[in-house]
Amino acid sequence: MEKRIDPFTRTPGLAGKAYINNYVADEVIKNFTSDESAKHVYKITGLRGSGKSVEYGRIIRALKENKGWLVYPLSAAGDVVTTLLAKMSKENLIDIKNTSTEISTSATAGADILVASGEGSVKISRTSSSDNRVFSEEALITEMAEAAGKKKLKILIGIDDISKTPETVKLLSMIGSMILSGMQIYLVVTGLSENIEDFSSEANLTFFKRADSIETKELNRYDIVGMYQKLLEIDAPEAKRIEETTKGYAYAYQVLGSLYYSKRGGETLEDLIPEFERIMFRDSYDMIWKSLSEGEKEVIRCISRTKDGKTDEIKALMANPASYPVYRNRLINKHLVSGERRGYLKFRLPHFEDFVNLWGDS
Repeated sequence: MEKRIDPFTRTPGLAGKAYINNYVADEVIKNFTSDESAKHVYKITGLRGSGKSVEYGRIIRALKENKGWLVYPLSAAGDVVTTLLAKMSKENLIDIKNTSTEISTSATAGADILVASGEGSVKISRTSSSDNRVFSEEALITEMAEAAGKKKLKILIGIDDISKTPETVKLLSMIGSMILSGMQIYLVVTGLSENIEDFSSEANLTFFKRADSIETKELNRYDIVGMYQKLLEIDAPEAKRIEETTKGYAYAYQVLGSLYYSKRGGETLEDLIPEFERIMFRDSYDMIWKSLSEGEKEVIRCISRTKDGKTDEIKALMANPASYPVYRNRLINKHLVSGERRGYLKFRLPHFEDFVNLWGDS
């Protein structure tokens, strides 16, 4: 008997056979590859588990397959500028061993850097010399980007789950300068809204602040029902019951689909809910909760204690009702709650109220 393979996945950045297109990646790819588009930067935002990394991965893979592109995905946790330099140097865009790219400085730079170029490599000292001239990463990256442009190659730089560090600020500043100079440099990042907003305080990153931002919203309910019918081999009413439990949250869609696919004979959807909650609470909601301020947590607790999230009832439960508008807007911007119905707030995550009632005071 052939072993059944679960088509659903909980691996970050992957969706597998259960992938549902929300057209975020399609929009970015279309604009980056169009000669008529002037868009060079996209920021993909949304909740943890909303599918940001999946869309990011689709963009990276699609342009890697395009011979007219050089694609460099970078880790936000590393030294992004040095890593970019090392990756670009492997393209044989310029002969680094015969290149003297220096800037004048009075500061002392420490550590050496090993840069590969084609079949060889060159070690460039970053210690100060007697005439106060040192190696410049930015100048060398710019020179290689110019060489790529002469070869009709476009460059895509990607950072998944970006956060503000001195290294990412430096890299974004460099990219902004190259875009302004007319180079074919493109940037796509993913991140939580608050982490993206952190860059707004940097005066030299106006281009990044004004760049297009796309939110990974709830998955289409009709697509979820259709995919559940196909992959779980169930009828439409049962698929709709499962879909309603997920609230369109991408991670919940994958988790509940996987649990249902692997359920034992005789088990119902209701039987799967305790395990569904355990996984959601541990892998998603705990991280979300820890990232919130005390004021945001208070509003969320108050929402969970009301019957239907009516604004007046939420304020009545708050220690400082005057702060409600501030925290309301923050929670909406973080995609945790919806304020679509005037005078009400509701949670956008499935069973999040149960998490708050159980763990919200911990």
